[in-house]
Amino acid sequence: MKGQTLQRRLATRLGLVLLLFALGAAVTVFQLASGFSDDAYDEWLLDTARSIGLLVRPRDGLVLGDLAPTALDAVVFDAHDRVLFRVDSPSQGLVAGHTHLPAAQAHPGQDVIYRDVVIDGQPMRLVQLTRHDLLPDHPVTISVAETLHKRDRLTSRLLGTVMALIGLLALIALWIAGDVIRTGLRPLVALANALRARQRGDLDPIPDAGLTDELRVFTTALNDLLTQLDEAVKLQRRFVTDAAHQLRTPLATLKVELAHAERETDPVRRQAALQDLGHAIDRLARLVHQLLGLARAEPGALTHNAFQPVPLAPLLREVTTRFIPKALRADIDLGFEERATATVRGDTLLLEEAVSNLIDNALCYAGPGAQVTVRLRHERKEEVCIEVEDNGPGVPASELPHLASRFHRCPGSPAGGSGLGLSIVDETARLHGGQLCIIPTEPHGLRACMTLPVH
Repeated sequence: MKGQTLQRRLATRLGLVLLLFALGAAVTVFQLASGFSDDAYDEWLLDTARSIGLLVRPRDGLVLGDLAPTALDAVVFDAHDRVLFRVDSPSQGLVAGHTHLPAAQAHPGQDVIYRDVVIDGQPMRLVQLTRHDLLPDHPVTISVAETLHKRDRLTSRLLGTVMALIGLLALIALWIAGDVIRTGLRPLVALANALRARQRGDLDPIPDAGLTDELRVFTTALNDLLTQLDEAVKLQRRFVTDAAHQLRTPLATLKVELAHAERETDPVRRQAALQDLGHAIDRLARLVHQLLGLARAEPGALTHNAFQPVPLAPLLREVTTRFIPKALRADIDLGFEERATATVRGDTLLLEEAVSNLIDNALCYAGPGAQVTVRLRHERKEEVCIEVEDNGPGVPASELPHLASRFHRCPGSPAGGSGLGLSIVDETARLHGGQLCIIPTEPHGLRACMTLPVH
């Protein structure tokens, strides 16, 4: 189906509105004009009745009419319509006039009455005038009726004139509206042409100088989208660059270890070389796992619609239990304190990965004989804190602002780390609407707290 342009849609809708308006205006104007013409003809009919009333004289208690043919011709003559009249008195009945007209009807309190009648098969307009000044207590009624030829002819002329005038005005209004629409859409057309002329990969904001307020709303929303897209592209480029940089060294190490194992002829040394090769592969696998975790935790990788309610206490208890064997091998006392029961809305795998990185970091840096405590507590009524605290040597104060940076490792850190653990925790916390805080403890040690909003 061929799409319609905005200009055509606006013109079509505006044309329908103008058509309905023209029809409504035509009906209204026609009714008003017809009403005015009917009022004028009714007034002429009443003047005729009054003129006939001037020819009626009271004499000796009776009503007499000076209704000579010449006088009547002057009063009731009409070149287009048939005019009938009748004069009635309560005591005398029909005084003069045509018997075709219906007898006068009494309407107390109303001296002038208009009504539509049919006489000899012809529709007519009738006026009934009552005079009380001729005979005391004997009102005299004068009725005059005429056919509707003049009225119908005037109505037809009015209808044709009104329809032609309204149609002409509607066409003029439609032409003016079309010109206004074209003029109003020029900035939009110019904006569309500017967007088409952009180079591929150009994500700079769209300038909105000189645009109308309506278009500025559109460009603002589009600039917000371009900003988000630019950030996503930068994150992707940074991730690809970081991944390529970090994978280059482990891969080179693997090649060296493999070449060393191939050259060894002594079985014992060959076995040692193969073990070193296995350790290098484990480090590479951990790095790849960390990189994938970091990519998954970046903004835009997940939508909040995919989040589910996650009870934190069972999750922390399970993750802490997994690290007990590693803590025993490192001679570290690992414990869990449940000071709160809370549920957050998020991604279970990401939260497990973040908690695992916090515990693993503490076990790697605390040192033998240290204590590591995993704690769940309320920070505030609407927030919960996942806390991992150790009493190890801690880190220098100058290193604290950089601990969550990607691939950053403190001087003297144990070998095998990737420098991505706390970065994943920080991205995960932000993705879930929280934050990561790392605080030194007294007299030594470190406490990492991931604060999350309670579901």
